[in-house]
Amino acid sequence: MAQAVEQQHVKVDLQGAVAWIRFNRPDRRNAIGTQARAELAAALKQVEKDDAVRCIVLTGEGTAFSSGADLRDFPTDVGNVPEHVGHILRDEYMAMILRMRSMPKPIIAAVNGVAAGIGLSFAMAADIRIASEDASFVELFVSRGLIPDGGATWLLPRLVGTGVALEMCLTGEPLSAADAHRLGLVNHVVPTAELETAAAALAERLAAGAPLAIGAAKRAINHSLGSTLEEAMDYESYLQEAMAGTSDFAEGVLAFIEKRAPRFQGK
Repeated sequence: MAQAVEQQHVKVDLQGAVAWIRFNRPDRRNAIGTQARAELAAALKQVEKDDAVRCIVLTGEGTAFSSGADLRDFPTDVGNVPEHVGHILRDEYMAMILRMRSMPKPIIAAVNGVAAGIGLSFAMAADIRIASEDASFVELFVSRGLIPDGGATWLLPRLVGTGVALEMCLTGEPLSAADAHRLGLVNHVVPTAELETAAAALAERLAAGAPLAIGAAKRAINHSLGSTLEEAMDYESYLQEAMAGTSDFAEGVLAFIEKRAPRFQGK
């Protein structure tokens, strides 16, 4: 008798220099449980270490990006819930969110429907967000008697401002894709049928860019969020000094002189 094959809750699809990571529980609106957490952690580690991957796209199968944590995955013994939650946040989600933020490779979140709770945190941890016109963004924790997590209290105010962040977190009301774009939560809104095409086009453009410079720019911007102007400029000077010694810089100058597209090697 053939054994049933366990469904992957997170899939990795390599398309040239672009890695697509997909939440893969469309029947549960891509709710994130134990299996999804383990597979997402492995997927992020895989694409970061793969030298052939230059850009990552994070998206969801079906009509949702991710509806958040799978509450059915929590212990049935109420007394064990606090310890369970603390373990997941400190030992699992924190490592994944920090990996996304510190990874030198650019990450695009292609938000194809609702991004709620920890699902929204993963979208915000990406570097660029593209949303379908029917996407929505919601910090639903308050309706469960919880506070936002997965870095949401740090990420959200920096994207939309303190006032909007507080309103979202205290009311649990969703933002539409149009409002999310107006407020700076997403970079672009596209027709639903065009989301993957738009994400792929941007990903391929980033994948063709200078990997070392892209990674350094990401580091500099993240560093600036906790620094003064003087500190940011000092940090830039050392990164720029390092970039000026790369073969990619020499290639960029030569390509400009020769009036052609540069061919960056990440060296």
